[in-house]
Amino acid sequence: MALSEPNPNPFGVPLHELMLSLAPSGLEVSRDGDTLVAKNQKLTTFVEVRAPEETETADLPIQAIVTIKTPLPEEFEFFKDRPDFHSDCNTMASLGAITLENDHCFVGSRLTIYEGEEAWNIQSLLILFTIIVGAESIFGSMRRMLTNEPPMATETDWTEADFALVHSHLSEFCLCNAGGLGLTAEFGLKSDAVSAIAGDHETALWQIKGDQPHPELGGGLFCLLQLPYLIDNGDELHRVIASLNAMEMAPSDLPPHFGAWCKSKNGNYVAYVSFLPNALHRVNGIALNMSIWAMHRANWADAMLVVLGAR
Repeated sequence: MALSEPNPNPFGVPLHELMLSLAPSGLEVSRDGDTLVAKNQKLTTFVEVRAPEETETADLPIQAIVTIKTPLPEEFEFFKDRPDFHSDCNTMASLGAITLENDHCFVGSRLTIYEGEEAWNIQSLLILFTIIVGAESIFGSMRRMLTNEPPMATETDWTEADFALVHSHLSEFCLCNAGGLGLTAEFGLKSDAVSAIAGDHETALWQIKGDQPHPELGGGLFCLLQLPYLIDNGDELHRVIASLNAMEMAPSDLPPHFGAWCKSKNGNYVAYVSFLPNALHRVNGIALNMSIWAMHRANWADAMLVVLGAR
């Protein structure tokens, strides 16, 4: 008796379409039930589609959860139980985070898909580029650092007009300024929060920049969300960061997770970084989407940091 072909669209997610789109990438792509498997010489990435833990939300019902996981290659297995090392590496993340979950260490990303949201044009390309460069962006950066190989230094495709467009939307509901190839905004974490400039420590700082190339991917859009949580104890900071990255993988009502929690470069603050390679510049409105997701992530993380005991 012949085995039946897997559903091309499990839970309404067109995995078959993703497989076709990956054909020119040179990856070896196959299906294992509701999971797409993509392999190159060193890495194997698993894209799993599953049902959410709960379907009902305050807005649209959840249709499906997509998780993207790439286990650590053998040469980095030594660092599996080093949350401090994970945090340092995640500062170089692009579209996924080194994550420890149930003793399994992987580069992970997650997408929550809602019924009727019609955002597949953005979601599909984020998934594709996460499969192709999400893990390699971290491991490649680590190799460059260990071998003293110079970073990539190509120019960004983002323009001043892109930042002005994001500013025109964000400035309607938060303090925001843009200039040149950069934008800075403050998201209030409390109803009466105004600005850190005015001495208010209840805002999250959001920055997007086109003048900070990725060490492995070169030009693109660097995204940074910094929360006002200073954790002096290094071990505690790394514990909190590891917990946030693991929590981001939950099949829940959460903003898309294409980035990583890590230690801020400005001290022992909790931060979230993403990097969009130049190829994603053609996705209309993606910088604005990243900004809206960052605003929702800031409020979620503010609540979770309290639960985790951060002050």
